[in-house]
Amino acid sequence: MNNLPPLKPLVSFRAAAKHQSLTKAAQELHLTHGAVSRAVKQLEEFFGFELFTRRNRGLFLTEKGAVLAKEVENSLTRLEKVCESLKIPESKRRLSVSCEPSLAMRWLMPKLDDFRRKAPQIDIHLSTAGGPIDITAEGVHLAIRRSDFAWPPHYHCTPLGKEMIGPVCSPAYWKKHKSSPKQLLHTRTRPEAWNDWSSISGIRVESDSEKYFDHFYFSLQAASTGFGLAIGPEPIVREDIKQGLLVAPYGFKKTPIDYIILSLDRPENDRNMNTFISWLKSELGLPLV
Repeated sequence: MNNLPPLKPLVSFRAAAKHQSLTKAAQELHLTHGAVSRAVKQLEEFFGFELFTRRNRGLFLTEKGAVLAKEVENSLTRLEKVCESLKIPESKRRLSVSCEPSLAMRWLMPKLDDFRRKAPQIDIHLSTAGGPIDITAEGVHLAIRRSDFAWPPHYHCTPLGKEMIGPVCSPAYWKKHKSSPKQLLHTRTRPEAWNDWSSISGIRVESDSEKYFDHFYFSLQAASTGFGLAIGPEPIVREDIKQGLLVAPYGFKKTPIDYIILSLDRPENDRNMNTFISWLKSELGLPLV
C-alpha cells in the first residue's frame, strides 16, 4: 500500500485531466477551485513531479501526468461499473449495448420487446455507433460491430456470423426493370458496397444512373419506395423481404466481414451478457464460416 497515492485527490485529478481545467473540474465536482488545486498539489508532492504544466493561461498534462490520467480514468470507471452492478438488484441488471446504426434501427430495435419478454431480468440500454470504440470511455458492456477495423488486443471478440449482402429493390421496381439497366443506389458510409458485391458474386449489374445517400438506412428506404437497386445486408432487410416491401433478385452472398461483439470481459463469465449474446446469435442466424 506504500506505493499508492492518497486516493481521495484522484477524483479531483481525474476531473481536472478530463477538462484540462481546474475551474471546470471544480464545477463538475461541486468543489471550490482551491480544493481541486490542493488535491492536485497533494498528488504532485506524493509523486515528486508535476502532473500539469501551466502556460498561456492554460492547463496541460505532462507526459507522466497523461500516463497517470489514463490509468486513473480506467480504474475509476471499472470501479464505478462494479459499484453500479452491486447497487442494482439481481432481478434487474442493466446491460449497455452499442450497435451499428443500420443494424440497430432496422433489426435490433424492433426485436428488443421479444428479448425483454424472454429475459425480463435484463434491462438493455441501446446506443448507436459504428467502427472503432473505446469501451471504457463509452461506458458500454457490449459493442456490436462489423469486423472491418482493428481493436485493442485486450478486448474479447465474440463472432456472431458472416455478413451477407445482396441487391434489393421493391417488387414493382424489379418487375419494371428486370431486363433493363438499373438505377444503383450507393451509400457514402460504404461507397465500395457495389464493388464488393460484384467481387464476391461475379455479377455486375448493368446500370444507367446512380444515386448517393448518406447511410444504408436511407438507401434502403429509397429502394423500398421503388427508387432503384441498393445493396442490403441480409439481417437488415430480412423483415422487409418477409413483408413484401423488398425483393432480393440475386440472393445474398457472404463477405469476408463478420458481425462481432466486443467486450472487456469474457461474456461466458457473465450470465446476462451470455443470455443476450445467445439470443442475438439465434435471431441473426448467420453462418459462422
